Amino acid sequence: MEPTKFQVKVYTKSGEIELEKLVPVFHEWIRNKKIPDELLIDVADYAHVPQGPGVVLIGHQSDYYLDVADDRPGLLYSRKRGFSGDFQAGINDAFRRALLACKMLEEEGGLDFEFETSEVLFRVQDRLNAPNADSTYEAYEPALKEATSMFFGDSASFERVGGPREPFAVRIKTGGTASVDESLARA
Repeated sequence: MEPTKFQVKVYTKSGEIELEKLVPVFHEWIRNKKIPDELLIDVADYAHVPQGPGVVLIGHQSDYYLDVADDRPGLLYSRKRGFSGDFQAGINDAFRRALLACKMLEEEGGLDFEFETSEVLFRVQDRLNAPNADSTYEAYEPALKEATSMFFGDSASFERVGGPREPFAVRIKTGGTASVDESLARA
């Protein structure tokens, strides 16, 4: 399996997000190379789209969304390309990058963001190579168990979500209440 096109969404604790505050923050991340091993390119503001992608920090390898889909705001990390490593390392890296971006947003003055780690969403944006089917779940489950154990502990539960016309997605209830910092420190 190819370790690309993974998405990890970490939800915010608050349901109200002022998306317009993110635009200058993400522009600063580009100017100051806040994510040093990624080429960050632009910021797209989709705050006007109901249930949409919110504000997007567009990069060459990955995009970072403050996504408001399903009335559940959160940071959505989306890898497009550029990972060299094995399948497990690719999944672990996606979780780590999502959590690091959450930590950076929590530390930004004036945003008042706080993320929770009791539930995360994992998706693969490649319906050809990872259809939303039982066989894909069986192939990904061991790697997801290892990644969630590394960051959140061993008590996670998994639920495949969506239908066959949607990307493969797993809702992960981590069973924990650790902060983003604590989850990163575990790995």
